[in-house]
Amino acid sequence: MAAKPVSKARFEALAFTRRPTAKFLIEEREWYADQDENVLGIITWDKHDHDWGYVVLGRDERALFRAIETDVSLPDADTARRQLHLRLSYYTVSGEKIFPQGDEARRKKFEIFKPVVPEENLNPNFRLLSGDKGLSPAKEIIAEIAYSFKDPDGNYIQQFQTNAFDARLWELFLYAFLHENDFIIDRGFPAPDYLSVKYDQELFLEAVTVNPTQGDEAVEVSPDTESDRDKLADYAAIKFGRALYSKLMKPKRYWELEHVKGKPLIFAIADFHQPHSMLWTHTFIMEYLYGIRARKKQTERGIQVADEHIREHVFGSKRIPSGFFSLPESENVSAVLFSNSGTISKFNRMGKLAGFGDPEIKMLRKGKRYDHTAKALDAADFVIEVGEGSCTETWSEGVSIFYNPNAKFPLDQDLFEPVGHHFIEDGRLVTYLPDFFPISSITLNVSFSDE
Repeated sequence: MAAKPVSKARFEALAFTRRPTAKFLIEEREWYADQDENVLGIITWDKHDHDWGYVVLGRDERALFRAIETDVSLPDADTARRQLHLRLSYYTVSGEKIFPQGDEARRKKFEIFKPVVPEENLNPNFRLLSGDKGLSPAKEIIAEIAYSFKDPDGNYIQQFQTNAFDARLWELFLYAFLHENDFIIDRGFPAPDYLSVKYDQELFLEAVTVNPTQGDEAVEVSPDTESDRDKLADYAAIKFGRALYSKLMKPKRYWELEHVKGKPLIFAIADFHQPHSMLWTHTFIMEYLYGIRARKKQTERGIQVADEHIREHVFGSKRIPSGFFSLPESENVSAVLFSNSGTISKFNRMGKLAGFGDPEIKMLRKGKRYDHTAKALDAADFVIEVGEGSCTETWSEGVSIFYNPNAKFPLDQDLFEPVGHHFIEDGRLVTYLPDFFPISSITLNVSFSDE
């Protein structure tokens, strides 16, 4: 059999080069590959002419899957399928594996796991990702996505392998997230990180990370060491605040750059300041951004939630004003995007769902999600076995966007539909969440292979 069906998840992971604008014209109905996945194929349905076609994709010299053959105006799906299978068979017999398109000389193959520094300088997490069989789904999908990733500064791979592993992984997560949300992504500017275009609307996104505290200021704080919820909130707010404020106060203001002027700007932040800190600090970012803390009170009518305004956050000798969106210059930031899922575990799950990695690996995801049946959006447990056909997951799952009520250039909420939306309405905090929205989770990997 020359052709085999492949899942939509696997096809999308392999074909990151597709332009989202094509979705306005055609609908992808079926996905195929030859047995060795040297070439891919799509059955398409034309939304305007209501006829059928197919596209064959092959890897160019940079390992990117790109269109090498198309046919349109076919009368039905059976005809399109039959002709596509014949073309896939042809490429199987021909033995062709590389299909140059004439522009490869401008960029080299982006091999993110090819060592560029001495072994002793490798980041421990990079070393683990490179060699741990349990993380092979993550390694393979990261390598595949990275083929289409552009590096304007020329130091991405070196930093990914050494002193900025978490920050560079967060950038790659954002790249996958924007791609999934049908943005045309432009990495042609050194800053901000991403110019993204959708529905003729342009926005800029800058990646921000909360990094480990250095020197004498390093203090291990977590729910295990601090039982006071408000003190934990102040500690987390200070960590988020320092990272966001440093971006706000950069000598070269992003919003003053000629290519950014007049366009929405998003700061996209993730917390890597301690191992697993993202499992608990996420609860407090909204309090810092808006300077409002939701308090639950038991009344005769049941549990009621009231907003309490916060003036400042204090922890030890550290003190910062609350309400990032009320700071001078913050009106130039349209929104703050947050996720606690820009991690190796996320890539491992997405890789598993797309059929990457050792097939013997079994993966279990356990965590907390919002319970929409509860009046106050309480947390509920969930357990999911991760595998092809057994569950679904997206890059957008668990992403929150906090809209700045004072933004000069407000962000259109329709640009990011499958995420959590948080904003101020009539002076109150309002949140809209998808049906399944994880709060936090851990992923357990088990291998049953003989090795």
